[in-house]
Amino acid sequence: MKMSVATEIMGDASANSLYEDFLRTAENFSIMQQEHQAALLAGNYKDIFSWVQSRERVSASLARILEMVVACGQNNAECAVRAKEIMEKLLADEDALQELILARQLEVQEQLLAMRKGKEALQGYNINKGLIPRPRYLSNRM
Repeated sequence: MKMSVATEIMGDASANSLYEDFLRTAENFSIMQQEHQAALLAGNYKDIFSWVQSRERVSASLARILEMVVACGQNNAECAVRAKEIMEKLLADEDALQELILARQLEVQEQLLAMRKGKEALQGYNINKGLIPRPRYLSNRM
């Protein structure tokens, strides 16, 4: 009987440490979301592709820990409910980031369309349109 009490205490300790790990990882993910949102709002799009790896790594870690918390959450429903609330907030922040990225993609598409129109307009001014390109220098030799 003492063995089961020790196992229960150990299970509670591991569940609490799992929940603390989840809280720490969720906080790290939230901080990363805030940094990325601030960068997007400031117009800093240079590092957007390097974010993918760090976001994937942290979200995979968060998913692993969340699965363990949910598995242990059958014993502690309060932790599972708080974990659900935290995840809902993180997902809402992800939706806001997606909207910012979508807005930037639309801006880039409009810019590309304008550049293509400009390129076509410049080609309209070409004297040799449709002809073989000629040399750009003159020579006095024949």
